[in-house]
Amino acid sequence: MSADSETAPCISATDADGHRLRMRAWQGDHVTTRLLIRPARRSDLDGVGPLAGSLSRAQVRLQAAERGDESMAVAVLASWIVGVQSIRWSRGCDPPHPWLYGLHVTPEVQRQGIGRALVQAAEDLGRRRGAHRMTLDVDVDDAGAIAFYQALGYVVRRPHQHRWRSVDPQTGDVIAEGTAATLIMGRALR
Repeated sequence: MSADSETAPCISATDADGHRLRMRAWQGDHVTTRLLIRPARRSDLDGVGPLAGSLSRAQVRLQAAERGDESMAVAVLASWIVGVQSIRWSRGCDPPHPWLYGLHVTPEVQRQGIGRALVQAAEDLGRRRGAHRMTLDVDVDDAGAIAFYQALGYVVRRPHQHRWRSVDPQTGDVIAEGTAATLIMGRALR
């Protein structure tokens, strides 16, 4: 992919369900490929599982999206799922603001604007739903992620002790839980 792929034109469209799709044309030496950001589907599970950390974690996130508690989007490049993000609409880490979480891009295509496109799609969805701020939390020792979000306009709001739970997707039972030291970061949505 070319070094100037960050500035590739963004193309917007709407799918049959009325969801806004964002595509970016990537221009390499001989090939133009479009990045598609769209809502995740159950048929994406095998592609989302490795990005979400596990198949069961991906199932739980998809189930929450199907219930409407969350939204989950995937980045698709040449029919390959290369990124994922989720938004929790309530009960996030910084109520009442929506909480962006689970952003992951396949290592082979990192630093190509895919993470940025996923965050922008989340922010666009937040605006359409009336949110005034998007928040997230990041591990205190993850300097790369902190710098990434700061470059997108996110600022550290406060330290946070994040409580996490792993849930069995079939039973809903909590199978593990714990805490992690994080920073709440936020950005106003204008």
